[in-house]
Amino acid sequence: MKILITGGAGYIGAWMVPQLLADGHEIIVYDTQWFGSGHLPSNDRCKIMKADVRDLDTFLGACEGQDAVIHLASISSDEMCRRNEQLAKSVNVDCFPDNVAIAQFQGVKRFIYASSVAAYGSACEALETQPLKPTTIYGQGKAACEEVLLKHQEEEFIPVVLRSASVCGYSPHQRFDLTINKMAHDAIRSGQITVNGGQQKRCHIHMKDIVDVYRLLLAAPAAMIAGQVFNAVAENLTVRGAARLVADTVGGVDVEVKPRSDDRSYTVDGTKFMRMFGWKPKLGVIDAAHDLKIRLESGMWKDSATNPIYQNLASGIG
Repeated sequence: MKILITGGAGYIGAWMVPQLLADGHEIIVYDTQWFGSGHLPSNDRCKIMKADVRDLDTFLGACEGQDAVIHLASISSDEMCRRNEQLAKSVNVDCFPDNVAIAQFQGVKRFIYASSVAAYGSACEALETQPLKPTTIYGQGKAACEEVLLKHQEEEFIPVVLRSASVCGYSPHQRFDLTINKMAHDAIRSGQITVNGGQQKRCHIHMKDIVDVYRLLLAAPAAMIAGQVFNAVAENLTVRGAARLVADTVGGVDVEVKPRSDDRSYTVDGTKFMRMFGWKPKLGVIDAAHDLKIRLESGMWKDSATNPIYQNLASGIG
């Protein structure tokens, strides 16, 4: 299969691309490379394009001859969305209707959209069928794009939406602004994990598992996934409970609880995907923390505390 992956040089893409190449696919990584691309593999079946999803002429050419699009591209840091709402809107939302229309025009058969459980807002045991009430700029953008994409469904154009939990674990393009990764980083670098409130609930999925979910969506019969929305969730935990798991995994780490500053709390039901595909997550928060502990203690990411690249933050972009 020929696959165009927007945002393919990012946190998830950097792990996904080698897996899909190993599966025998041909890949185009379509990415602005704001955070680099040297971590991507050198492979004859992998073309790396330094390009922006807002550049519609370039996107038109990139879609030609592709069987599938995996749309990962976005301003995915909540903090960066707040810092630059105009940029987040232009990248995450404004160009998306054209991106979908172009992919359909160019004969792309399958369009997999990387949405997020952030589209639910605060919810309990959120199911794919319930109304979306996002409370963040990032989540609002995801909800808006889902609506656009699903309206394009046709026999020859199969849209599918994947609402992912917060991803954790190692990637060649590492992020330490995500909940579990930040906890593991802080535990190793400072010997302490700080949580605000701690009773809020969050959901998580390991990097290796989320990439396996995408692989299943690529291989699934069109009729099975056409117009479908799936939650991809492995664990629902309180923030304090997750911190305790990470602290125990690292060892010798304190968990400091400060007053609650974020009222968002949600749990998400991931059984639909598991039931339809016969899939179960293989890894979890403890596995992610253990792997990051080994890598951090071995000397990887020496500038992780000061380099904004690990927070998906950058100045002078847009």
